[in-house]
Amino acid sequence: MAEAGISSCDLEVLACPICLDVLKDPVTLNCGHSYCMSCIAAYFDQDDQKRVYSCPLCRQTFSPRPVSGKNIMMADGVANLKRIEQHATVKQCSEDAEVFTPEYIEMDREGKRTNTYRFVSPHAGQFQCSLTNLVFVMEDKGEILYKIMPWDPRLLCGLGQMQPAGPLYNIECFEGSISQMHLPHCEILTEENKDSLAVTHFTCDNVEMLQALKVTSTHVIIGIKELSLFGLIKTIIFPDYSVQSQVLLFLRPTSIRQREKILDVHLLPLTIPVSEVQSQHKENTYFKTTSTCNLVHGREYTLCCQPEGFEVQPQGHVFECNFGSNYHPTFEVFMDVETEEFKLGVMDIFEEKEVWRTRRIILRAPSSNTDTADLRMITEFVDNHRQELIARVTSVMPVADGLRGKHMMPPEMYSGIDNARSRQTKMRLLFDVLDSGGPAVKAEFYRLIKDTEPCLVRDLESGC
Repeated sequence: MAEAGISSCDLEVLACPICLDVLKDPVTLNCGHSYCMSCIAAYFDQDDQKRVYSCPLCRQTFSPRPVSGKNIMMADGVANLKRIEQHATVKQCSEDAEVFTPEYIEMDREGKRTNTYRFVSPHAGQFQCSLTNLVFVMEDKGEILYKIMPWDPRLLCGLGQMQPAGPLYNIECFEGSISQMHLPHCEILTEENKDSLAVTHFTCDNVEMLQALKVTSTHVIIGIKELSLFGLIKTIIFPDYSVQSQVLLFLRPTSIRQREKILDVHLLPLTIPVSEVQSQHKENTYFKTTSTCNLVHGREYTLCCQPEGFEVQPQGHVFECNFGSNYHPTFEVFMDVETEEFKLGVMDIFEEKEVWRTRRIILRAPSSNTDTADLRMITEFVDNHRQELIARVTSVMPVADGLRGKHMMPPEMYSGIDNARSRQTKMRLLFDVLDSGGPAVKAEFYRLIKDTEPCLVRDLESGC
């Protein structure tokens, strides 16, 4: 029997045209188009004054407002495909790997903020991080702290014609031991390059080349004795090598006086965690894409925008496997401030073919209608009362649901909050979202807790 799998076509069919993510609580309008329940509700909310509602895709109008009932059959299809996807992903690494969502924390060391992932292994076994796809083989229970570090070119000195083939990880383990790790890669392996991958282990001034126990289509498996810096590298024999890649979209917030919207478009290797890129777009709205593409290192790409009239500014349209700490947009797209949707694709200039299929992008960015002075006061309120809010807010999930409904929280961070055991832990994770989201997200958080817990906000504002 053939192994069950899930294709990008399957995911795109079951993707919400508004958030571009796999449908969550899908609802189907009378015209036949389906959306996430929260996405279409937020879309219709903006048409309440007109009392005439339209489908974002086909523009068919409805009056009165359609009742958003859950499409049970489609929801079952989404759940089934997700089970297939999770099983296939885990099986590529190990039959026994448990998938976990790590705690995302910021640590202040010597005046510098570092984004760190934390996972507490409850027992011996194999565990796969849902954000980075790292797999840890644990001999006992223990706590793991890991983060992505910038690649210093000096680290590769003396290694010949080698270059990074994945992020550089700094890994620490407490009260337990790691016997193996599976480092994710995004190389498209062929007979010619199947032996090109290697793992380097950096300790102080020493560099150790680790022998791979096995190389799968997604991971390089190594045995380890001590921890510090680990990085995946490869031999450069064929310069035109292909890697599995992702397209990330970030819409900058617009002000009342602004006459154009700006969309940042990143072309990045698939092994770069989205959370790392999001930390550099703290005030921008992230639109998740639902499929990957294969891109060739060193080749030129361009964007296809429909209808015409959009201004595309290349910021470095030659695709390079950037595994550093600064992820600059590959393109900037400028459009009229009234633009709510358009079509976007990625074209290979050399082969004159589309490598990322043109799809409809629906933009609903939060506008900065809040006065600058009020926004500053709200931000200061949230920052100054951090400890009190963590200790006293009881309606954590309703607030998280509100932020998720406004597309101000990525699915993986929402999942981490939902899975956290204690209310205080949920609030600490929620503050990670607020810190990475910037003033606009903090303003929405303030509005939500003012609605759900007015007495608490009144007490804090009055100094009680």
